[in-house]
Amino acid sequence: MRIKVLSKRLLMMAGLWLIFTSCSTGRRVVNINTMRPADVTIPSSVKSVLLVDRTKFNKNLIDVAEGILTGELPGEDKAATQALIQAFRAKLGNSARFTTKIAAERLDGNSISTAFPKQIPWATIRSLCARYQTDAVLAVEIFDSDFIITQGKRKTKKKIKEGNTTREVEVDEFYAKGVDNLKAGLKFYIPASQNVIDQKLYKRTGTWEAGAASKAGALAGLIRKSDATRRLSEKLGRMYAYRVSPMPVRLKRYFRGKAKKSPELEQGSRYADVAKWKEAIGVWKSGLDRAPTKEGGYLAYNIAVAYEVLGEFKSAKEWAQTSYVRYGNRDGKAYYDLLRRRIANEQRAKNQLGE
Repeated sequence: MRIKVLSKRLLMMAGLWLIFTSCSTGRRVVNINTMRPADVTIPSSVKSVLLVDRTKFNKNLIDVAEGILTGELPGEDKAATQALIQAFRAKLGNSARFTTKIAAERLDGNSISTAFPKQIPWATIRSLCARYQTDAVLAVEIFDSDFIITQGKRKTKKKIKEGNTTREVEVDEFYAKGVDNLKAGLKFYIPASQNVIDQKLYKRTGTWEAGAASKAGALAGLIRKSDATRRLSEKLGRMYAYRVSPMPVRLKRYFRGKAKKSPELEQGSRYADVAKWKEAIGVWKSGLDRAPTKEGGYLAYNIAVAYEVLGEFKSAKEWAQTSYVRYGNRDGKAYYDLLRRRIANEQRAKNQLGE
């Protein structure tokens, strides 16, 4: 019941959060809240997920060598794995699909290659789910990072003030560049069906720079490896939330704000600026009979956008078609296709939310 109530509220927000801007070309933009379906459909019977760190790996001397080469400190990857898990859990707070728990234990896994370790036995998965009262397990099974630092000197521009004048001079600057390479592998276990429904390996790279008047200053200003890895880890956690759960997103729609040969475009847009979309539709429709073909296409397109904001998708599609077929507005065809995708995506998101 909680899932259905919350998800309906999120879907009803579509079209209610609006921002308008204008530019010299008369184009305006409206942002619409909607739900993006998950890339992977998890069975509706799964309502709670246990998050497990399965990256414990005894590398012995290899661990020491890696620390020397990359500057990794003991526990850095463990902390970054937890950052990934916490970011995933926090992002899911924007969705009503799952509740989550974090396992206290850390299981043996892999933090040295891109190969997934042997699958966790189903008896272990069932035991974990029983202990934490969850329906599934999401395990981080691969995690490793390295941080490579390069240094150099370059020319840069600097402004200096001399009395009442300011001039630009070229000076030497020392820089330090850090490149963080991160790999993380996640696996989603469903014990009821004994199905690994998803297995995803991410590889991401982040680059940071710092400049100063000395080598030491540049190095001191460069991001620490632990912070760089944490940022990449949190990004991956948020990305995976979108992969397995419907999530709220904003869609951006543009419409014409004015045209010299059709004053109704601007008049209707002023109603749209204050979220009076029905009134805007009335004004835009009133200008169709006397508008030239090009401006008629703009008016029909605007009407389609207004109907989408109001959630009347059938009318929105019809007016997008009219903009293209009757008035030859090529944007109308692209918008019609976009509307079809949005309708299909919202239906898929509803299905994933169990509605």
